[in-house]
Amino acid sequence: MKKLAIISIILLLISCKQNNPKTIVAIDVVQDYSQLFSAEEKQTLSEKIINYEKKTTNQICVYTIDSLPQNTNSLYYATNLAMELGVGTKDKNNGLLLLISKYDRKIAIATGTETEKTITDLIANEIITTTIVPKFKENLYFKGVSNSLDSIIKKWN
Repeated sequence: MKKLAIISIILLLISCKQNNPKTIVAIDVVQDYSQLFSAEEKQTLSEKIINYEKKTTNQICVYTIDSLPQNTNSLYYATNLAMELGVGTKDKNNGLLLLISKYDRKIAIATGTETEKTITDLIANEIITTTIVPKFKENLYFKGVSNSLDSIIKKWN
């Protein structure tokens, strides 16, 4: 009986030890709820984002939805979503979320406080109007997002 109690305590301690460390759950960097991208396109975008994060620690998330909640500003929604998902590191506040609302035809780039020093609202708007929108008008969603990521990465370095 004594051996059983000791074994039980050891197993309990081992299981507690395994559960105690907080593990960071990585978000899917391309969350395509409106199905704008093929699996291959999503993989390509994800690889581009992950490779950039490995080099810089800057975090980017592409998030697509069908529609925004009624009477909701796209930038406000994107900013809250980025905070909810934990895009960017806490100490550096270096996150960026690209939100695409398909049926509303709304696009927003939400940036963390540190990110905004480089990717200002003016630059984000320029990327949306000159890089994303022209491609989206041709239904080239992947190309628009891929090109915008290239622009963001170039300006963020």
